[in-house]
Amino acid sequence: MATAPPRRSLLLLLPQLLLLRSLLAAAAPSITTKAVPRLPGFSGPLPFSLETGYVELDDGVRLFYYFIQSERDPEEDPVLLWLTGGPGCSALSGLVYEIGPFYFDFEGYTGSGLPTLLYKPASWTQVSNVIFVDSPAGTGFSYDTTGNRTIPSDTIVIQQLHTFLQTWFDEHPQFLPNPFYVAGDSYSGIIIPPLAMKIAKGIEYGDERLINLKAAREGCRGQYRSPSNADCANSLQAIDYNSTYFLSEVWINDEPVRESLGIHKGTVPSWLRCDFDIPYTKEITDAVDGHLALIAKGYRAMIYSGDHDASIPYVGTQAWIRKLNLPITDNWRPWYVDGQVVGFTRTYSNNLTYATVKGAGHTAPEYMPKECLAMIDRWLSGKPL
Repeated sequence: MATAPPRRSLLLLLPQLLLLRSLLAAAAPSITTKAVPRLPGFSGPLPFSLETGYVELDDGVRLFYYFIQSERDPEEDPVLLWLTGGPGCSALSGLVYEIGPFYFDFEGYTGSGLPTLLYKPASWTQVSNVIFVDSPAGTGFSYDTTGNRTIPSDTIVIQQLHTFLQTWFDEHPQFLPNPFYVAGDSYSGIIIPPLAMKIAKGIEYGDERLINLKAAREGCRGQYRSPSNADCANSLQAIDYNSTYFLSEVWINDEPVRESLGIHKGTVPSWLRCDFDIPYTKEITDAVDGHLALIAKGYRAMIYSGDHDASIPYVGTQAWIRKLNLPITDNWRPWYVDGQVVGFTRTYSNNLTYATVKGAGHTAPEYMPKECLAMIDRWLSGKPL
């Protein structure tokens, strides 16, 4: 009987690796980029560097991405690839609602017109460069020029993301020396371990491109929906900001916004934050062995949970960790931000850390951005929580 896929948030630290690129590729993928100094709804020039673009794969898929440089030191800070789950949830959701440097002014929205964007200081771009990518095709602004003749699957997505990274670093070689992390939430927790292993195996075959790959973060499958019409959106104005996502659809379906982002006209008539109806084949049923293989090689890892996660309760995450059969080296203790307890943590052998984030739901940075920024900053710096 198949084992259910693990559902959790995870950070894996890998040693410096070489990223494989096949010399026998039938056609070289290409990339188009666009600098975005301003965004409709944001007052004045953006206080961070934003680039958008498409990586055009040789199978007809066009993967759309947002790249935000670190606001601290882009030449030295890590590069982090962010994948949002689903499958079918756009990377913009992770950018706006979780770890990116701007958010929608929900309280100031009057119910009509373009929402206002506000700067968010508790962003992971304070400590890292971040690539947000829409994957698979059919998600966000990514699309398939072949008319979806090939249904995306776990295996296909892993290969496409691998090629995406190769192509992106070809265009941005100045970031090759930076520590590189793969990150994400929700269903990307199924994709990231085999993607990390695919990169890890590359060094065994003498890959020709050097990328300073360091880590992967993964989360658990979520269930989110946006209001489907204006009446519904207006009625939701009285509901708490964190439980409504409709402003992202209002904003990004505005034509001037699409033009500023360089969206290919006619490819995605109506953007959805999450489209759970896209055709997709789920092939990976058990990722535990993959995690064990990575951990056994000595890669640092951190698994974390929001302790108010109703979708994937932290007790389930702890049960999954117990399947790894790792000895505890530092037992349960609180961790702090500004002198306040913001969660509890435990350390296992093989450099595995588990942490809870107090008061956080399924997508922890969305609920506790300051605390999660402190968490990622300490972890990237090699400091204990």
